Amino acid sequence: MKNSLFYISFLLNLLFIAAFLFALNKYGGWKNLWSKINNRGVEKLYMHRKNLFEMLPEKDSSIVFLGNSITAYGEWAEFFENINVVNRGIPGDHCDAVRERLDEIKKLNPKKLFLMIGVNDLAFHPPETVALKYEKLLQALLKKMPETNIYLQSVFPVNNIVSPVPVTNADILKLNKNIEKLAKKYSLTFLDTHSLLLDTDGNLDAKYTLDGIHINGSAYMVWKNFLLPEING
Repeated sequence: MKNSLFYISFLLNLLFIAAFLFALNKYGGWKNLWSKINNRGVEKLYMHRKNLFEMLPEKDSSIVFLGNSITAYGEWAEFFENINVVNRGIPGDHCDAVRERLDEIKKLNPKKLFLMIGVNDLAFHPPETVALKYEKLLQALLKKMPETNIYLQSVFPVNNIVSPVPVTNADILKLNKNIEKLAKKYSLTFLDTHSLLLDTDGNLDAKYTLDGIHINGSAYMVWKNFLLPEING
């Protein structure tokens, strides 16, 4: 009797594991599944914000911040006390999506553009693939806005101890090296923002994050002070 119960329990566990692995494969692996669970509502928010930007009137803006949620959540005009600083970050954004909305950015006729992008791409692609996507974005930016001074900011680290995220710091470092190479290739300014928020183990310092990837007000102040010479220069 005990043996029968053991085998039944064993078979049920096997069925459960098989069902879990099937579901995981169906949703594109654990990274994709994690993103679907944690990014519920992000796609709608993305479309709302993109639509809002498209509806805003054309204006000349001296400085544009472009990127994903890490850029979007920064109050850049208030940070620099400059109404001509415009935030065009959208939560969930990635290289290909940014490239598709450059016409709206071009309307702003920016003198300077600060770009930070790529961490969301790394949740789905290896750093080498993301670097290719990043370069396509750069080429499109340079073609549409040849007079704009473009600043390439390295991607911030993450902290998988504070909270698991589908990106590793090893991949972020590889991507950042490629971004630095692209800056040299296209004669653009590379800004090592990645190093600003590191702890001694190479992670995003826990004092700057609650979820392992997004940053708090203290981190934004560190970032803002680092950029100040470039903003005022």
